[in-house]
Amino acid sequence: MEVNRVIGISIPFELLKEKYLERVLAEGIHVEITLKAEILDSVDRISFRDVSKLLRERGLRPTVHLPFMDLSLAGFDPWIRRVSLKRLFQGMEIASLFEPLLCVFHSGYHPDYHREARQSWRELFIEMSLPEILSRGKDLGFKLALENTFEPDPQFMAPIFDSFSESLSWCFDPAHARVFSESQEIEWLRVLYPYLKEIHCHDNFGKWDDHLALGEGVIDFESIFNFVSNNTLQPIFTIEAKREEDALKSLAYIQKLLGSR
Repeated sequence: MEVNRVIGISIPFELLKEKYLERVLAEGIHVEITLKAEILDSVDRISFRDVSKLLRERGLRPTVHLPFMDLSLAGFDPWIRRVSLKRLFQGMEIASLFEPLLCVFHSGYHPDYHREARQSWRELFIEMSLPEILSRGKDLGFKLALENTFEPDPQFMAPIFDSFSESLSWCFDPAHARVFSESQEIEWLRVLYPYLKEIHCHDNFGKWDDHLALGEGVIDFESIFNFVSNNTLQPIFTIEAKREEDALKSLAYIQKLLGSR
């Protein structure tokens, strides 16, 4: 049975509006709109609404990557936690204008601050922050997916998803798993695949988060795609590239892998 896969490309809102919108509309490209903090502060609501209207008229429902830089959604300092949530909620409110398929966010876990008390951090995230975040998402009418970034391993994240199994999904970033975590990429899938809704697709050499084109680094995407296919999963595949040519290379790479299944 043929499965219709959603393959998208991550584009910051400002680049989408200023450079790529006409092409996205003409070719019906699925996009993941990245909302940076500075854009939330500098772009008026009408501009977001105008772009969302054009996408809807073409039948395009994007995914949205919510702001994440410097945010600590379960920070031990309550002031930091509250301002981080405030920024996230600002992004969520703007994201709702696009009627997104899914909104992706980061937890803000960081080993430099949280490793020694990571169980306490996780309890705070589960008991204090996530209920607010998920409630806000429900009110705004969209689903949320938590992306692995600096979290140490999938077993550490599993209780987070188990606690909100009906309302929280997982965005798997194998490149983050390779560079930042203590577990292999395929192990992340084996543990957390029941929650999988999206995969961020970019490559690296195992040291830095390079955002290379797929196939140019060391990540075994063939095994990842085999796992997805063998378990009849249907995540959104979102290409995250720094350069347009790398996005196009990754798109061809994904289409070739999916075409062989």
